[in-house]
Amino acid sequence: MSVERLIANNLRIAREDLAGARLLASAGNRNAAYLCEQAAEKVIRAVLTSEGIHGGIGHALSQMIALLPDANPIKAQLALLSPLAAYATTYRYPTSARVPAAPAAHELAEHLQRLDAVLTEVSRRFAVDLDQVGTPAGRPQPIR
Repeated sequence: MSVERLIANNLRIAREDLAGARLLASAGNRNAAYLCEQAAEKVIRAVLTSEGIHGGIGHALSQMIALLPDANPIKAQLALLSPLAAYATTYRYPTSARVPAAPAAHELAEHLQRLDAVLTEVSRRFAVDLDQVGTPAGRPQPIR
């Protein structure tokens, strides 16, 4: 798959994950945090792809963000999403330990708002029309 399509596909799936997170949040479902993390991960992966960097297969958002050059102006905004990494696997794999509590509603709302702003900005910078399924990123170059 081309870089242009990979960037666009990550951003479109991130938007779907974000919409799902909002829907679950409105129902008070703890899995909203998981989908919020998934959306953040896909935005980060799109930015990494533009830099020619493979983000690996894990969910350590802060490690993925650290791979970005400091010259990338989106890096600081992405770093604000790194606390979501705690929810990547929290509810997916049962353990004998106590299940951590979901983030407070106001905290999740802040993450959702922040993620929406970052997704909008990254999509604009890459010239991705989120409503045009199948179209590639118009500007897949690193964000500078």
